[in-house]
Amino acid sequence: MARGRIIVGVDIGTTKISTVVGEIDPSRGLVLRGIKVEKSTAISRGMVTDINQAAQDIDTSYSGAVYSSGLNSDEVFVGITGRDLLGENCRAELDIKDPEGEIHPEDVEDILERAQPRKLGAGRMIVHSLVRQYYLDGRRINRSPLGMIGRHLAVDTHVVTGSESQIKNLERAVERVSLKVRGYVHSLVAAGEAVLTEEEKSSGCILIDFGGGTTNVGLFYNGSLNYSVCIPIGSQNYDQDLKQGLGLSYEEAQRLKKSYGKAWLEQDAEELDDFVDVKFYGRREYDKIKRRRIFDIMQPRTDELMELILQAIAASGMADRVAGGVVIVGGGCQLRQLKRYLQKHLSRQVRLGVPVGIGHVLDEYRTPVFAPVLGLLVYGSKYEDTLPRDGSSFVGDVIKAAGDIFQGLWDMTKGKKKGSGESEG
Repeated sequence: MARGRIIVGVDIGTTKISTVVGEIDPSRGLVLRGIKVEKSTAISRGMVTDINQAAQDIDTSYSGAVYSSGLNSDEVFVGITGRDLLGENCRAELDIKDPEGEIHPEDVEDILERAQPRKLGAGRMIVHSLVRQYYLDGRRINRSPLGMIGRHLAVDTHVVTGSESQIKNLERAVERVSLKVRGYVHSLVAAGEAVLTEEEKSSGCILIDFGGGTTNVGLFYNGSLNYSVCIPIGSQNYDQDLKQGLGLSYEEAQRLKKSYGKAWLEQDAEELDDFVDVKFYGRREYDKIKRRRIFDIMQPRTDELMELILQAIAASGMADRVAGGVVIVGGGCQLRQLKRYLQKHLSRQVRLGVPVGIGHVLDEYRTPVFAPVLGLLVYGSKYEDTLPRDGSSFVGDVIKAAGDIFQGLWDMTKGKKKGSGESEG
């Protein structure tokens, strides 16, 4: 039996490394064939702290997913996050050279190459270069300008850059287990592919990825990511706060957060006076404390995170343009009452981002927690064929892929014109 194209995604986070194996089935479309989640012990906010351990964790996760799927591919899409990822909006303009003003593939490729940061900081590399909007003679156009007539072309892009050394360390860890990086994918881009509708991407929405070490905020508009920022606060901060504030082991702090932690409560809520069992550090027996103590430790961290999210949205300058609501994904969004808390402070409708468009996903994985890693399959199924295999940089891949697509459309258009001309003759 002939197999479909295999897509493998490895999402490398602070708390876990998740690998998914998917197949593009001729009759069923994109189908999940295998998944394995491994605890991450050598990654901190996107930074490799122990390359040998990181390689071992990646190998365990990858091997488990491959074993359960019965399929194999040594090329993987790597999902990345971290405080070193920075988003920047750029603009480029170009006068059309064709005497008749027709826009050719080389014009589009040229302007995309120009729409990059003028000065890339030392040790930085481009991860994504995403088209936000084209303008032809000062007017917005919805799709590719290829073949249109005009005199002046402009484009706005959103460029995501990362620390070259950190990304190379991730690549080294992946290569140590005999895998090849097919492409790096920002967690917001991957999650957006899995959970956002076309209408949400077009009319605009806010996507928030609550991770273990960081929280990523992205604004989608006109079909793509238009703004992104990484906040260096994640769900692990709550664990550390409870550990230090109450004098607990890390495991006990995690248990309290999962069992009793909430993002928001009224100060006069009766449950705050309830007693809960706690095992303090170095003690064998459980003691009792009021839930209010847990709330008093967690609430300031939630308020700090909310303030930074509001600042990020305001800094985008797009808050009034984005008509849609808020979609939340990531392991951190499991914190109870978070959805209600966000609706109260953002004054927008908030929904959990559940992955769609992938078949054979069990209910335990069809949750916001797995949106970023499952999104790697959707991303790979869309763009894998367009990326070259010559080892060039990812930004080069994006530009070349765009050029290849435009050239294909151009050739098809010219072929039809030529064919129709011959038939008429």
